[in-house]
Amino acid sequence: MRTDQEYRHILRLWEQGTNKKRIACITQIPRATVRECIARYGSISGLDVVRETVPRTQTILKQLQNHPLQDQNMAKAYAYLLGLYLGDGYINQEPRTYRRRISLDTAYPQIIQSCVDAIAALLPSNKVGIAQNEGNCISVSCYNNHWPDFFPQHGTGLKHKRQVRLDPWQQRIVVDHSEALLRGMIHSDGSRSSNMVNGTDYPRYSFTNYSEDIKEIFCEACDRLGVHWTVTSSGRSIQIARREDVATLDQFIGPKA
Repeated sequence: MRTDQEYRHILRLWEQGTNKKRIACITQIPRATVRECIARYGSISGLDVVRETVPRTQTILKQLQNHPLQDQNMAKAYAYLLGLYLGDGYINQEPRTYRRRISLDTAYPQIIQSCVDAIAALLPSNKVGIAQNEGNCISVSCYNNHWPDFFPQHGTGLKHKRQVRLDPWQQRIVVDHSEALLRGMIHSDGSRSSNMVNGTDYPRYSFTNYSEDIKEIFCEACDRLGVHWTVTSSGRSIQIARREDVATLDQFIGPKA
């Protein structure tokens, strides 16, 4: 681990307009470390913010785990981010921290903004980045040392190849904020589509995932809201097709945008 002085030296040179290759030569620090430092902090002021957020993050995590939870806006943002994570989210262990990424489609800018806003509501002092991947995919990411504590479902390998169970404090949050959880899950691994029958549109919602545990979390949230669901013949997808149930989901989800 590099010292605080070394990080500040890198960032000072970067702010002065020195390129990354030259910074590595001047500081005798590997170029990969220079790149990671600049990507994570951006500036000396960014470094100071991250240094200050560690105790703040621990306080926020304790607030989420406590019962009863006082800050319902924070809980709602967390439930939405949990839904996104269970769909297309993952946590990478970086050399000195963790990076949470949510993969989203550029065709849905409102969902991208909802993800950014939720992270900002949960961790207001953390920087949120948006990076273009291949094709129409982008990653919304944020560095934090405590992401595995926020999402203890994190582990090695694909989610559908390991057990995914909510901790009791997470379960309390999703019981109170099932709508936010479902919204995040549909925004990541779900859709709202049209089903035309004799010229009449019968819209439906679908949620598709390989993990039986994650599908169970989705179905339990539907049950709490009184939303009827069915399993497709393939077993991979959950569908909501009755008009009254689609109307219920439309109140807080609606078409992707």
